[in-house]
Amino acid sequence: MFGVGVPDEEVQQLADFMSCRKGSFPVKHLGLVVGANMNLARNWKSVIDVFKNRLSIWKAKNLSYGGRVTLLKSVLNSLPTYFFSLFKAPAKVLDSLERIRRAFFWGGSDDNSYTSWLAWEKVIAPTEYGGLGFGSLRDANLAMLSKWWWRFKIDKNGLWRRVIWAIHHNARSWSPIPAKISVPGPWKQIVGMHAQLNQVGVNLNELIWCKVGSESQAAFWLDFWIGNQPLYCAFPLLFALESNKLCSVSDRVTWGLDGVNFTWEWRNQVMSSEEEVQFQNFILLLCSFNVGAARDEWIWKPYPSAGFSVAVIKNTAAAYNRSVPEHVFLWNNCIPKKVGIVSWRASMERLPTRVALAARNIQVGDTRCPLCAEYDETSEHLFVSCYFAQVIWSVITQWCKSPPLIAFSFKDVLKYHLTVGGSKRKKKVINAITQIVVWSVWRMRNEVVFNNAIPIASKVVEETKSMAFLWIKSRLKSPMWSWSDWRKFCIDM
Repeated sequence: MFGVGVPDEEVQQLADFMSCRKGSFPVKHLGLVVGANMNLARNWKSVIDVFKNRLSIWKAKNLSYGGRVTLLKSVLNSLPTYFFSLFKAPAKVLDSLERIRRAFFWGGSDDNSYTSWLAWEKVIAPTEYGGLGFGSLRDANLAMLSKWWWRFKIDKNGLWRRVIWAIHHNARSWSPIPAKISVPGPWKQIVGMHAQLNQVGVNLNELIWCKVGSESQAAFWLDFWIGNQPLYCAFPLLFALESNKLCSVSDRVTWGLDGVNFTWEWRNQVMSSEEEVQFQNFILLLCSFNVGAARDEWIWKPYPSAGFSVAVIKNTAAAYNRSVPEHVFLWNNCIPKKVGIVSWRASMERLPTRVALAARNIQVGDTRCPLCAEYDETSEHLFVSCYFAQVIWSVITQWCKSPPLIAFSFKDVLKYHLTVGGSKRKKKVINAITQIVVWSVWRMRNEVVFNNAIPIASKVVEETKSMAFLWIKSRLKSPMWSWSDWRKFCIDM
């Protein structure tokens, strides 16, 4: 038995009477901590521990980069959902969780056992901005909390909403979403995060709009239903004269066959010149309004037909203040993620080539290419100018019956499919084959470096053909290709 605002002695007496134990706060209920101050980082320890425990089960070094991406998106991103939906996470907690995600992605289990090959902000960026689309946990937290703004508007008869209004409403300080500074708790944090959303280009007040009907119960002054802002902001002098500031739209204006009818309750009947000017503009705005059906309909402006979406806010925040790079990597769903990540990293010179390792003060000895042993090993050299790679590109382009590959940089390799004639489907297949070649060359390079293998171009070519057949055929919609047809590249596209 728990008591809220009740002396411990009284709670103990009632617990004895009911033959149960006396509880104490904080307590975990339905996965959430109740009664704890969630502004303190120590009360988020359970979330951080769950992150660490999951990562101890799924060892990053036993997973490919594709497996790590899948796990981070499908599992780890959902772990703090219950907490993020109600509590605003402290910056220290978000930093800890991001550090765990970063270490896991780059293959480490702690801060000292991995190398970050790319700034984390670029890794978590949306794919259209050159990232992997993980998304920021901070953005996810703000987006999940924003749904309470939406629910506060649409669920006006809900008990929770009436409780919030009774506690936080202040007649001297009007706001679409009320919050008293003197009352601590989750609601204060939910309302306060509006300022942070404004910093990333999301204004909740402008995104939640009421399509009013002829019998509208929307708040006449406080809700967003006409013009470019709520009426109490657009006409502050008139709002000050209003005697019932919580009046509904139908209390003040009705639309009928004989036109628009108004019912006013002003504190003062005589208006000043400034008030008269506002009142004239006010009437013009109301008279030009076209009323909808009989019932109110709340609209989420970005997607009016679909309703509120946390994803819209996350995507907007993730894209804020980012610029689209000159070259955006094209992710191809015909191949596994692990294959695409090799090309993605190579396009930014972020593969652990010998030159890249030496630049990070990692002793590698000889920096020459292990495949040709003539020039320094960089991604540009390994996949473009290396004689070993050029032989493979020549064979692959002949097999695909496409023009020779003329590349001056690795980005030219990634754009090769654009030079090939044919349908979009054929270009997609050629792009997939191109990335598989890059992956196979990188695998051969690692075999040479770590297992002292001999580089054999024909082995890379055969691996490219076989793996491309398996991956592309299984991912495209019902291609009727046989292995013999694929070997001759006689396929219908």
